[in-house]
Amino acid sequence: MKKLQTIKMLLLSCVVALGFVACDNDDYDTQQYKGGVSLNVFGPSPVMRGGTLRFLGSNLDQVTQVIIPGVDPITEIDVRQSGVPSEILVQVPVDGPEVGYVTLVAANGTEITTQTQLTYEEPIVFEGFSPASVMPGDVLTITGDYLNLMHEVIFAEDVAVPEDDFITHTRYEITLVVPDAAQTGEIILSDAVEDLPNWIYSETELEVGVPTVESFIAPRFKAGQTVTITGTALSLVDYVRFNASADVPFDVPSIALAEEGEASFTLSEDGTQITFTLPAEAATDAVELVLRSGVTVPVMTAENFQVVVPIGLAVAPQPVKAGAALTISGSDLDLVTSVAFPTNEEGVTVDGGAFTVESGRLVLAAVPATAVEGNISLNMANGMNVTVAYTLVKPVVTSYSANPVNAGAALTIAGTDLDLVTGVSFGGGSVAAPEEGATATSLTVMVPMDSQSGAVSLSLENGTSVEAASLNVNEAIFCYIAAMPEEEIEAGSVCSVEVGNGDMLEGVEVDGESVQFLVNNGILEFNVPTTAGADSKVKLISSNGEVEYDFPFVPLTKPEVEIWTGNFALGAWANGLQDLAWGGYDFSNIEEGTIINVYFTADTSATSWQLKIGRGSDWNTLPDFRVYAGGEDAANVNVNDTVLSYSLGANDVKEILTNHGLIFQGANLTLTRVTLIY
Repeated sequence: MKKLQTIKMLLLSCVVALGFVACDNDDYDTQQYKGGVSLNVFGPSPVMRGGTLRFLGSNLDQVTQVIIPGVDPITEIDVRQSGVPSEILVQVPVDGPEVGYVTLVAANGTEITTQTQLTYEEPIVFEGFSPASVMPGDVLTITGDYLNLMHEVIFAEDVAVPEDDFITHTRYEITLVVPDAAQTGEIILSDAVEDLPNWIYSETELEVGVPTVESFIAPRFKAGQTVTITGTALSLVDYVRFNASADVPFDVPSIALAEEGEASFTLSEDGTQITFTLPAEAATDAVELVLRSGVTVPVMTAENFQVVVPIGLAVAPQPVKAGAALTISGSDLDLVTSVAFPTNEEGVTVDGGAFTVESGRLVLAAVPATAVEGNISLNMANGMNVTVAYTLVKPVVTSYSANPVNAGAALTIAGTDLDLVTGVSFGGGSVAAPEEGATATSLTVMVPMDSQSGAVSLSLENGTSVEAASLNVNEAIFCYIAAMPEEEIEAGSVCSVEVGNGDMLEGVEVDGESVQFLVNNGILEFNVPTTAGADSKVKLISSNGEVEYDFPFVPLTKPEVEIWTGNFALGAWANGLQDLAWGGYDFSNIEEGTIINVYFTADTSATSWQLKIGRGSDWNTLPDFRVYAGGEDAANVNVNDTVLSYSLGANDVKEILTNHGLIFQGANLTLTRVTLIY
């Protein structure tokens, strides 16, 4: 069929040789494909009597009759392709056809007549073949007449044997070796011409045999064991296929097909035995052979091919503590490639991590902290797994340091395995994390302000909780924050938090500064000063007590205001930048702490670099800048520096405001920009 496709493409480019005429238009049509029913090309011509005649064009699937001179209209039409483009085939009768024009009749009555006449070759007779059933490698004999005109034999699925590979080739007989890729099906005799070849089909199918499997054995069907397949004609096998019913089967190829380092099978010289190492990827499933023809031969069903999996499993210790080592005993644990534990989320597991296998024991380095009780899954390379149940150690509370305890106070809990605890809640209130320094026998926690009397719940990292003995809590009677805000709060904005006992609140302080506040339906809103920062303290003051919280406010960013830009070379104290003196800029908003940034580039040919910030009236150095410069008039800078940042002192501010702004002097620097950060 591949050759036929090539021929089709050649013919489509050669419509001049095989033109067509429609019944209602005598002009030659150069359009290859168009709407309606149209014919572009037909052939071969000459054609063999009894051979196949092909037509290519548009919508030829609508043709109901093909009229060849000398014979009845042909209505048995093989539609190979419909629409645009399309292709139909008919068989030329052996007896009666005459030389002449061929007419196609469409279902709507349209008739299309070829522009060239159909001519014929002498009839080739395909009498038959023997034997009727063969194996690849056997000799097949084809008999007939004019077989010397046929140059190719095509088996099912386009497996072609060219004339050069024939054993004998006469007018009456062709003999050849059945190729390894041959399959059961019709045989086609072809004249192998470059355009549309003549094809003559056999009346019966050739039965092509396949290998037989007599045994499929191994000491055990365990990964790494040697498997032996015995049978006949095994030399035709390309692959041994495992997991045959899976979406992605696993193949063991013959040595000839295996890539470097790939597991493969070996074949005995007489083709009766295949041996290979059972791959770890082989699962309990059907096994089959894949032949070079593409045909598959069943070997074993899933019911019969049962691979070895670990059995006799037991866990120790039982229960086991999260984070501790775990040992699983049993047989064939060397097949395990990974271990997974169940989690608190349905259908989700956690990797068991590193493990070793030795002497029938699998030892896990540590049970994951997020694992929950249930079944441990031992996974294998073939996708199969086995499970074994296990239980976990749980923390136990033996005593509390105070009972009752005040909300907001510290409480020490004694017991066993308390190092598993990640949070504690009282009577259904908020969960508090243990303070640093918790041990297996003791932990300290700050009792949340919304705690109530009742059972104490210990939260674990795996998402489960353990209930401990009840505890009496003296509930908070002053205002407290019930839930800290999750979003970032910027300085200068309004902060909203959920509070309890809001009716008791009398005042709010941020970093010791009283701020305005409002409590409505359990929500406290208060103003955050512009000076608040990441380590601010918020104090809630009630009539009967107060409580303080750490608040990580987002500090205000201070904008950098550009007050001069240019390109001014100071020389060696030869020049002074005076653009910001005598009213060049309004400095009335500056205050102590305002940062002045002076940007510059250094002259790399010099050996020293200096910068002076002075007052505009008499060019004297600003008093606090003189202190900054080590008592000198100017500050020394490095050749790689690009900016000098200086925070104005109170004396500097006074001098700038009363002595007419700023001037800049220095040596070996070119000033490019001056900015202020208020």
